[in-house]
Amino acid sequence: MQINSSDNQSVNRMGIVKFKSKAAGDIVMFKSNAEQLFRIMGIEASERGVIEPQDLAHAHAQLVAAVNMERMAKAENPVNEDELTVEEKIALKNHVALEQRAFPLLKMLEEAQKKNVDVHWGF
Repeated sequence: MQINSSDNQSVNRMGIVKFKSKAAGDIVMFKSNAEQLFRIMGIEASERGVIEPQDLAHAHAQLVAAVNMERMAKAENPVNEDELTVEEKIALKNHVALEQRAFPLLKMLEEAQKKNVDVHWGF
């Protein structure tokens, strides 16, 4: 399959982040999604970076806390789909929860903790 140059340029503008660790397979995600996870973990997003073994537990705990907060907020404020517009129903159906978005990175952080190795990323 060939990607035309305008499609390729839009992907480059969106940005991709790759997470790597000796403990797990690589994770690739859009830069905007990675930046959300960095904010949650209290990490300044940069071109390249590393989460060292001594910081893995804190990063993991921050993500878990944010996921749990989102779960609680959803449970306390259930959505009545009968009151939604068609567009809102589509948006709700296509919504990717933080839990889904963070899951691969949470698993990588857990495995890196077990093996006492770094997690690296690059844009």
